[in-house]
Amino acid sequence: MEVIILLSLVLGVIIATIVKVFVLPKLLYADFPGPKPESYLFGNIEMAQAVNKVIQLQGKWMMEHGKTYQNWICHRRMIVTVDLDNVRFCLLKKKLRKSEAAYNNIRLVFGGGLLVQPDPAHRINRRSLSKVFHGEFVPNFHKAIFEELQILCSRLDVAAENGEVFETEAIIGCMVGDATGRSLFGKSYGYQSGEHALVRDLIEIANDEAWKFIIYPFSKFMPLTKHKRELVVEYKRKNQALIDARRREHAEQQNLKSNPDLLDALIESGRPDNEILEEIGVFQFAALDTTTRAISASLFELTGSPEATLRLQKEADELISDSDLVVDFDKVDESPFSRAVWMETLRMHSPAGHGTYRTTDEDMTLPSGHFVPKNSDICFPIHLIHYDEDVWEEPRSFKPDRFLHRNSARRPLAGFQPFSQGERNCIGQFLANHVGRVTLLTLLHRYEWKLIGERAKFGDFGDFGLRLSTEDGLESPRMTISRRH
Repeated sequence: MEVIILLSLVLGVIIATIVKVFVLPKLLYADFPGPKPESYLFGNIEMAQAVNKVIQLQGKWMMEHGKTYQNWICHRRMIVTVDLDNVRFCLLKKKLRKSEAAYNNIRLVFGGGLLVQPDPAHRINRRSLSKVFHGEFVPNFHKAIFEELQILCSRLDVAAENGEVFETEAIIGCMVGDATGRSLFGKSYGYQSGEHALVRDLIEIANDEAWKFIIYPFSKFMPLTKHKRELVVEYKRKNQALIDARRREHAEQQNLKSNPDLLDALIESGRPDNEILEEIGVFQFAALDTTTRAISASLFELTGSPEATLRLQKEADELISDSDLVVDFDKVDESPFSRAVWMETLRMHSPAGHGTYRTTDEDMTLPSGHFVPKNSDICFPIHLIHYDEDVWEEPRSFKPDRFLHRNSARRPLAGFQPFSQGERNCIGQFLANHVGRVTLLTLLHRYEWKLIGERAKFGDFGDFGLRLSTEDGLESPRMTISRRH
């Protein structure tokens, strides 16, 4: 009898917990716009079935329920908004912090760092790092791009001579990764020389772990597999060796370096090694795939726009002589069309297209009139904002001219935000913009690019991150090239 009573109590607790966590919230917010959950336990099952077409499903729900709506994934409620007044209110006025649930996969693998630090730590640490992205560091970054572009172009020259067909994302990713490592941490990752870099392994692990967002905070108690843990430990061991070596350099030098990189700034900040390791990880994660995908998408769009290609080639030819490979650092701003092409690519193919995820610290009412309680997650889907017909004319057309200075004033500021906005925007956006424009100018000056296969089969697909691919995610655009200069 006692066993039966105990089992009954346990069963009652389980049922009460399920009702409290999964059922009551859905009933409480039933009047909020959004698709009705098909299941109290699993929420909007259609989201789980979307696989690579999450952003397409978000767009469908936006058309059906308006620019601010909710959807449910198991017990998690996500508010989605593309209303620009709401965007400005949350990012600029309220300065909402990043969602711990949405970015827990990155924290699990790379650590938190600036990406998810709460205030005031975020504000203090960001200020100390901001100086790295000014002064002497910027031309040193340009030098790193030049050195890695030399290696890339040697490889592309062979591809042009042999008529090779290759995936642009794969080959450009190696260059971007090595340039980032060389400039931020004083050491190339060795992608272009064929070395096995753990950074890519960890990015894959982070992407594999992203699904656990739907069961957060329970996912905090789900450890990585043994193999994944071993890779993370080895990655941190190598980065610790990088820190130790740099500390020895500092001890042997009487004066500070005149051209400090990010690692120098982190060490000089006096922060402990565990925090430095987290910052290194987050910068490595954030810089590699995003910039690579944007450059590859630029080449994809240019192969479908002969007029834009000719204009960019003309600009590149005027700035880069036949004997040079890269535009001079102080001449990059003399190429307004490269900026326009790059910005239009970021609008159409924002690498962080699923958006930025924030969490409310208090009850609030959005400018749209929707009430949002404390500790709610809000998603601002960049891709949908960038394709909003109320903001952009013909948003599905590649039109770089919309970003020339004479046209830029015609759009709302919040309507374009590939790097988010406010105090928690991307601290490395200048570096991404610089490497993107410099790389495009070099590649358009030196080569003619041709897409292989049917253009229409490619689009922005993905579950927790967007990339230009076929709908099944198995194929990226492939191209051939020929030499111009």
